[in-house]
Formats: sequence, structure tokens, C-alpha cells
Amino acid sequence: MADPLMVLSLVSFSPAVVVLYFLLGEFEGYFKDNKALFMMILGLGLGMIIGFFSLYFPIGYLSWALGIIALIEIVKFFILLQKPFRLNHDTTFYGTALGTGIGAMMVFVYSFAAGLVSLDLLTVLLVFFISYNYTLVNASTGAIIGYGCYTGEFWKYLSKGFILSAIHGSMMTFVWSFRFGRTGILAVLTIGGVYGTVLIFYVYNNIFPKTIPEEMKEIKE
Repeated sequence: MADPLMVLSLVSFSPAVVVLYFLLGEFEGYFKDNKALFMMILGLGLGMIIGFFSLYFPIGYLSWALGIIALIEIVKFFILLQKPFRLNHDTTFYGTALGTGIGAMMVFVYSFAAGLVSLDLLTVLLVFFISYNYTLVNASTGAIIGYGCYTGEFWKYLSKGFILSAIHGSMMTFVWSFRFGRTGILAVLTIGGVYGTVLIFYVYNNIFPKTIPEEMKEIKE
């Protein structure tokens, strides 16, 4: 018999692993693998801290949700602005890894606190869709903020990351307030999943290609 907590862990973290493998895998060689892994682990730790901290607030309400989102994006920005990352092209990729870790761990914490620890198929699917949402959006905003730290346009891309995350966060208030039942929540998560997918494709097609210096592209080709 499977352990419900183990299932919650696998479902919460699987989107993060898939995103890193497929999204960053194609750009291998433009960043250091061990550094990306470290950033994901750092993101997991930060996600746990922020996740438990935010449980003290009613995240089902928009004003509180936006406050937590602001904290998350500022934390990403503060880390990626440090000397080892600032003005370096690979910071965009490390921002992605950092974001996936934060998003995945926060989903685990929120789901555990909400009692979504079950082998029931609908509950498992619910957690998976929540994780898919948070992972893609946080990976995307991490990449966007990381790109701003690379180009030196710090505040522009921090603002962009916050706005994009805030749009998604406003949707998630309907999930964590549990006001619409499972059918309504799954509908919101589907919309949020489409939004996250659009964001990650934007990062893949527009942000990642611009973060790689031309001379590095020529060497790899």
C-alpha cells in the first residue's frame, strides 16, 4: 500500500523535475549543472520557509496573496542580484531552477496544511494541477527576474515578474479559499495551467535565446 505522504511528495515535485529536465536540458552547456541543482535545492528550502510563514495569513484573500507573492519575487530578486549572479548570462537559467524549487515546495506545504494527503485519484489530480500551476509560473518569473539581473534592467524585470505572478496568484485565491468546490477549483486550475504554459513557452522562445551571448552560440554550433 502506497504511503499518502510519499504520493503527495512525488506529485508535488514531479512537475519541477520535468520542467528542469526538458526546459534546461536543451540549453545544457550554457550554465553549470551543479549550480542549477544547488539553486533548485535552495529554492526548496526557501519554499518551505515561505510556505510555512504564509500559513499564518489567509492566502485565500487577494490582498494577503499579493503580499506573499511580492515576498517570493523579492526573495528571488535579492538572491539573483548577488555578485555570483549579477550581470552574468547564466543567471536566467539559475533563476528558473530557483523558481521551480520554491514553487514545488510551497505546493507541498500548502497541500499538506490543507489536508490534501490522500490516495484518492481526484485529490492526487488536484495536487498535481496545483503543482503544475505554481511550478511553471515560478520557473517563468524566476527566469524573467534572472534575465533582468543579467541585463542590468533590474526593476523593469522585477516588476514584470511580480505582475505576471500576481495575475496567477489572483486565480489561486479561488483555489485556497475552497469557495467553489472541486469542479470549480479544477476549472480555475485549468485556466491557470494554460496561463503557466503560455508563460513558460514565452521564456523558452524569447528569454532563453536572448540570454545566450552570440559568441557562445557560435562556439557551440
